Amino acid sequence: MNPNQMENYPVVIIGAGPAGLAAAMQLKRQGIDPLVLERKLVGGLLLNANLVENYPGFVDGISGPELVSLFKDQAERLEVVIENEEVISIGFEDNLFRIVTNIRKLNSQLLIAGSGTKPRKIADDLYSEDWSQSLFYEVYPLIEEKDKEIVIIGAGDAAFDYALNLSSNNRVTILNRGSKIKALPLLFDRIKDNKAVRYLTNTEITGVSKTTSGKLNISIKSTSPERSIECDYLLAAIGREPEYSFADPSIIDELDKLMKDQKLFLIGDLQNGSFRQTTIAVADGIRVAMLIAQILEKG
Repeated sequence: MNPNQMENYPVVIIGAGPAGLAAAMQLKRQGIDPLVLERKLVGGLLLNANLVENYPGFVDGISGPELVSLFKDQAERLEVVIENEEVISIGFEDNLFRIVTNIRKLNSQLLIAGSGTKPRKIADDLYSEDWSQSLFYEVYPLIEEKDKEIVIIGAGDAAFDYALNLSSNNRVTILNRGSKIKALPLLFDRIKDNKAVRYLTNTEITGVSKTTSGKLNISIKSTSPERSIECDYLLAAIGREPEYSFADPSIIDELDKLMKDQKLFLIGDLQNGSFRQTTIAVADGIRVAMLIAQILEKG
């Protein structure tokens, strides 16, 4: 690659979730023009949130999509550049990050990775291309659906929040393969009082097939008499893991060194494990942006 043929940036941010947006806005405030690359929709997992109740300033809470809309408006006011591009690969050579997207090639002096997490997939022996169009791992593509039967796999905050999000216009069944509830008590209490949602414990999916009418037939092993459930969509909320697919092996192998040398910065859900909270992600982004401003000022 010839660096002279590439666009050059002081900072490139991977991901336009709350962490990436917060970092970009803080950098702009400090006179630095970053480039934000987002392959999907601005907002990240916040688009899935039914109600954000622990973000300071919103006394009655605010829906995830509404909060994303406010973030976008603020980023636009600050003239943050967000490009809808997929990062194909990132390497590190000659003290620069060499970034290849589906559209172009870039150089960046520093890199902020706010790529978040990716969902854990259902077991291979359950999956089939025949019904893949009815399988989802995020709730936002289903928000406009009405009068559908939706089955959600999982017992954590995401599963219960997804159910609450969808239950206003649909009928939802949550399947917990065990009996332990991993969700916040307040989410469980809201599910118990919601007539559009039913919650089944000790229920494991043993097979999935497509019916002649185009629906899904979910075969289950359960303590209840029921042995199958028919639905329109299957939504899996069975955990998430860090999303590093953008990085070349050279980046992964040198991850600790690049972070120690203050070349690469991880923010938000990518590095926070189970602490996936908007407030934490935003704080991460602002902290790193302030640190980067100091680094660039020193030269």
